[in-house]
Amino acid sequence: MIQSRKAFGMIAAAAFSVFGVRAASATVITNWSFTATVAPDNSPTPSTGAGTATSLGMTNSYTYAGGETTPTTTNDDITSVTTSAFGAQDTWRIRGANNKSGKPGNGWNNSAPDYTQGAEFAVDTTGFTNIGFSFDWFATNQGIANMQVRYSTDGVIFTNLGTDLIATPNDYYGGASATEPNISLDLSSIPGASNDPTFAIELVSVRPVASDPNFLGAGDTNYAGASGGDYNNSSGNWSFNNISVTGTAVPEPASASLLGLAGLGLLRRRRGN
Repeated sequence: MIQSRKAFGMIAAAAFSVFGVRAASATVITNWSFTATVAPDNSPTPSTGAGTATSLGMTNSYTYAGGETTPTTTNDDITSVTTSAFGAQDTWRIRGANNKSGKPGNGWNNSAPDYTQGAEFAVDTTGFTNIGFSFDWFATNQGIANMQVRYSTDGVIFTNLGTDLIATPNDYYGGASATEPNISLDLSSIPGASNDPTFAIELVSVRPVASDPNFLGAGDTNYAGASGGDYNNSSGNWSFNNISVTGTAVPEPASASLLGLAGLGLLRRRRGN
């Protein structure tokens, strides 16, 4: 379920109470908010908490639009993007760089299988329930149009979270109509996401299906480009910012015991009246 950041915060608030004591609202477990660094930056360190960010599929030997076959290597960096609605923001740009000078291969490629190019974020959610995930997604005009969000409870097997997200070209997801550039996902109903030391999320490219507005026809095996038509197989990229995994902290055993003792005391007092 995709919601605004504000709505997500309301849903993520804890819903249980014990003798009038409510659990704390959603806590940021891990966050990546980027500032300029020396390139390349292929696995940026979180700004809050612990976790691992990894780009996927940018080192490869696919053939590119001009016939280039020289391997590309992962060459992510932190770069500023500017939009009319949200001004300038530093983002983590996912791309490759060709090893041969002057060649345009940039890592993203029509030959890559679905779900193999994009980014992965791994965060230990031990001690937390009601897990949420939010992020800003910017696509260039020639970036791949369709993104699938996938989750894993073992860090190995990933499952699609829902329908594809469709990029807004040269803008954040939702474009000028969005009140803020953040995509928020409520993962509280996913079995195993809570208290999981190997929880992970992938944000990866996928080819459009017949129900998508940018479907290119049954015989077209290419990715769709954000600006329409086939992905051009030589340029374009995605970038991300404000990536957060949130949750509701599980009460410490000692705290739970104190609450239980308080409850017993209250019960005895009532019986004595």
